Formats: sequence, structure tokens, C-alpha cells
Amino acid sequence: MSDEEPTPLTTILLNQWRNPGDILSLLLLIGGEVVQKAIAQLVGLRVPHRRKLHNEKEDNDYFFTLTPVAFSFGWVAYAFNSLMAVFGNGNLMPEPDTQIMVINAANGYVRDNSSWVLGRFLRDYEIGLEKKTKDLWPDPAPLDSSNNPRNVSLRIDILEVASSIDPPAVDTTWYVGWVVIVIQLGIAAIPWGLWGDWVIFLVCSAGTLFSLLSSSLPQWISEKWAWRRLWKPKTIILTRGNGNRYAVALVCRAGDPDIEALASARAEARPGTRPLFLVLTTLWMLLLITVSGVEDHRWFLIAVGGIGMLQNMWAASCVRHSSTLGLHLKPYHPRSIVVGYQTDRAVGRPPDEPRVSMTGEEELPPQKPNNEVSDVMGALIEAEKVIPGLGACLVPIFFPGNLTYDEAPLYYNREKNFWELAHLTMKGRRKEHAKFIAGGPSGHGKEREGDKAV
Repeated sequence: MSDEEPTPLTTILLNQWRNPGDILSLLLLIGGEVVQKAIAQLVGLRVPHRRKLHNEKEDNDYFFTLTPVAFSFGWVAYAFNSLMAVFGNGNLMPEPDTQIMVINAANGYVRDNSSWVLGRFLRDYEIGLEKKTKDLWPDPAPLDSSNNPRNVSLRIDILEVASSIDPPAVDTTWYVGWVVIVIQLGIAAIPWGLWGDWVIFLVCSAGTLFSLLSSSLPQWISEKWAWRRLWKPKTIILTRGNGNRYAVALVCRAGDPDIEALASARAEARPGTRPLFLVLTTLWMLLLITVSGVEDHRWFLIAVGGIGMLQNMWAASCVRHSSTLGLHLKPYHPRSIVVGYQTDRAVGRPPDEPRVSMTGEEELPPQKPNNEVSDVMGALIEAEKVIPGLGACLVPIFFPGNLTYDEAPLYYNREKNFWELAHLTMKGRRKEHAKFIAGGPSGHGKEREGDKAV
């Protein structure tokens, strides 16, 4: 038996906190999803890497991107996850984290959104509305009978594309990424300058280089803006649907990006994406092995990765202007905001309010200067007056319970009779229901051959 006394627990803890061990490799394997979202947010600035000749057509293949996503603990996990996705469906962009509906105002067609850009645009726009900024809320809310601001039932913003050729804008978040990268390199250089330990600086420099290369592939641009150009005008509505009080209508003209196509578009993987990502993933694995061997001055490496993780989380979650997403928009004229406010319970709706007719024979009274409209239906009516079809296609979205009987998809008379009776029962139309039972079917002609009653 050995006569050596066990190391006191306090000594073990003090040594661990002085120079943490067996933790850096673990930290490099967490936070991969945050890194992916940070790249999706910041990617966009394209720099041509050769001079374009006068007689040469524009080719989007000849560019590289500058995406300042700092080196952090999540890059190794991101590299392995993305490698699996690249060799699977070939996509680098994450799935949208905001579920919205994309509606064509011309025909009312509704499709689910799979575009990161559209999901983040509506999320950030709604956050701006919730902050009640002056540029988004130019008029104060009307007051109820108790002199309190009335709540919003439905707000419809109508925007139009201001520019279809301008590149995505860069903002403070983009510049902050470069500042963080410089700070990381400065921190990593401290052990080298004081004690001659250049390993920390080597790891930080290599991680930063691999980060910039991984986030600068042209595949990111192809997926983020996988849209085509319109050949005729189109109005698209973005909303979360019934239960949400915001909707945004985007008026696009010929030559503008097709927002509806972007909602379901999928870009094909570029030929060089898979081999490049395989090489980068191998480099990240080698960096992970190198980090496992770091024994001295580990706190500096933890500081570098911690600052990078904070930058990644900020970039992945921050609210940005629509121009940074490639959507250069401006208010639609003659009217860009339609707001329906909740009805004052003490006053209620006027009992003799006329019915709306699109022919102009019966019109609602003129609205107040602050665009005050009553409730959701009033907002839809006003939106229909601004752009035909805008309000009509939103009626089944915000009033989905209007179930009607339709015999078109039914073939046999017994099916028509059964579902007609079912709809009468659901609607509570007792007189028609009793008449139906007493007199039999309401009449669909003679049954087809082979159609027997059930």
C-alpha cells in the first residue's frame, strides 16, 4: 500500500479554478444551433473576387461573402451537424423559427413558410410594433369611454418594394462581429506576450479562420435568397393567422423578387459545397484534438470562447431592419396602415350601421383622421378598399369557423344527403333540419346507378 496521502478536496478545487482542465473539449461541442442561426442572420455582404469585363454577363458564382461570426464553443458541433445536412438534403440554412402563413392576395392561396428570411422579417416587424415606436405608430390609439387607449384587434401594414437590386444592408450587429474577433485575438495574444505561450493564439487564429471560411461559402447566399423575379404584379400577405393581431402585405411589381416563391423555394447544393465542408469539418476535428492538449493558461481560451459565444447568441437573436434581410421596403401609398380597434363595451357598435357593398351603393361612414376602425372585420373591410382581394382573402383566415355545405366533391346522392344533413345539424338550423327529415332529401335528382341508400 502507498503511504501517499490523498490530495485534499480544497486543493483540487483551487487547482481546477486556477487552470481548468477537461472542460474545453466539452465546451466546443455545445451551441451548434446558435452558430447556425448567427450565420443565417449575418450572411449577405458579397465581394467580387475578380474584375468584371465589359462584355461579360453578371455571374453570381464569382463572389465570396464576409460574415463576421466569431469563433466560439459551438463551432465544432455546428460543423458536424452541418456536414450531415449537406450530405443529406444539401441545405445550410436553418429552418425558420417563426411559423407564419404566406397568402396570395389574388387567389387566397395559403402556403406554409419555409424561408428563414420571411420568418425573421415578420418576427422583427412585430417586435417593432410591440415597442410602439413613433415611425410605426404615427397616430395615437383612440380612447374608450373610460379615457383609456383601446386595444388593437387587427393591424394590417401595407408595404411595397422600394428597391429590387440593392444588396442587403449591413448594420451595427455586423460591425460588432468584427470588433469581437479583434478582441478575441488580443486576449489570445496575452499569454504569448507575457509567458511565450503561443498555443492559445494559434487555437484562436485557426478557429477564427475556419469560422470565416465556413460562413463564407456561396451556398449560404443561394439558399437565403432563393427567389426568382416576377413577370407581373403580385401582393403577398404574411401573418401568423387567427389569434394574432398583425398582418403585413407586401406589394410587388414586375421585376421585384417573388416573395411567394421564396416561401417554399429550395436551392440546389453547389458542386463544391460538400467537399469543402468535409475538409472544414476535418480541420475542426483537428482543432478539437489540439484544444484537448492545452495545459496552461486555459482561462484565456475560455475567455475567447465565451466572448465568441455571447456574440453568436446576440447575432442569432437580435432584431434587425428588413433591409439587412434583403427586403428594401417602403410604405404603400395612398394608405399603408389599417388598424382595427376593439369595440368600446360601454358604447358598443351602432345598431343601424349600414352593410358594406363593394359597388358603392352602401358605404360605411367616413373614418376618423386617425384611421380608427372597429374590430377585425372593420379592418378587413378597409384593407379591401385599399387593395382588392387583400381583405377578402384574410376573412377565412381570421374567421375560420364559417363552414358551408358544398356538394361539388361528392359523387353519390347518399353522400350529398348525409353531409347536407350534417351541416344543417352543425349550424343549428332547426326549421330546415326538420323539413329535411320530414320531406326527405332536398333533391339532388335521381340516384346514380348502383347508388343504394344507407
